Amino acid sequence: MNSLTKFEATHEQIRSVFQAAGLGNISNIEELSDGWYNRIYSATCDNGKKYVLKLAPSKAVKVLTHEKNMMSAEVEFYRILEEKTDIKIPKIVYSDFSEKVIPTAYFIMEFLSGKRLDKVKLSSEKKLIVDDKLAFILSEFHKVKGEGYGYNQAGLKSNWKDGLQHMTQILIDDCSAFGKKCKIGHRLLEYIERFGDILKDVPCVLVNFDLHTKNLFYDETENGDIELAVLDLERYFWGDAIGDFITMEFSNPLSKKSIINLYNKYVEKPLNVGKNEEIRYQLMRAYLAVIMYTERFSRFKGFTKIFNSVFLFGTISCKFLSYTAFKELKKLSK
Repeated sequence: MNSLTKFEATHEQIRSVFQAAGLGNISNIEELSDGWYNRIYSATCDNGKKYVLKLAPSKAVKVLTHEKNMMSAEVEFYRILEEKTDIKIPKIVYSDFSEKVIPTAYFIMEFLSGKRLDKVKLSSEKKLIVDDKLAFILSEFHKVKGEGYGYNQAGLKSNWKDGLQHMTQILIDDCSAFGKKCKIGHRLLEYIERFGDILKDVPCVLVNFDLHTKNLFYDETENGDIELAVLDLERYFWGDAIGDFITMEFSNPLSKKSIINLYNKYVEKPLNVGKNEEIRYQLMRAYLAVIMYTERFSRFKGFTKIFNSVFLFGTISCKFLSYTAFKELKKLSK
């Protein structure tokens, strides 16, 4: 999938990156095209090992405020998970933000074995195992506590109400910078203000906010054990743990006791779903809608967006998310 943010690298540039990393000569360069933001390639070194190269957008490209220096933040996220959790992740073998080798930031990581979870057909028995492992992964994210709310690269706030307010406001400002209005962003700000007292007491934890089947790798060991690995950690922020239930599926997983029960097996403080939790969930649902509404303007322009499936998906998704979120928030306001 092509977008305005993706850095176009020549094979010569890609080879120079691997040389700079001390990994020698490479072959079988192949673009992995599913990403919406970064350009990603796989390549095989002379020693037979396969790696993934992730290239950030050029600094000349206009990106959203929370996306600035996002690759550096992603590398930091990998470091945090490696040091503080038992989540399986690809190992980063080299990173360079100097733009001396090529005119953009990049990092190289291990190529994961297995398949993307969205491409795996699971039996009902294996689906239960995967659900349990996903619940464990969520709990591992949320055991990591933060000292401020929001995105590291966009500035942290002292409580979740101010953090979510700031995260929403910068998206509204980004819309303005692209010459667009963001009505759903302004409406979300109204609800954040209305439910501010609930939000101010929300604990600050590490939130992936992009945990779905395309960002999970499924593998089975020789013994038949199932392993799940997580990748594409660029969207993380510090804030409300409930945010991670948003991207699991568009229907409300808080209403499914099986998911909550699995999650509660692994956390110190069980998640008991009541009115306040439903409010927090719908606020994050609306926030995701604002992101999906806004980021389309930095990815596509002109006729390239009219027939683009990703642009269409973002348009439909943000309408669905915002409609359902605001409908429920209106009910919960009574």
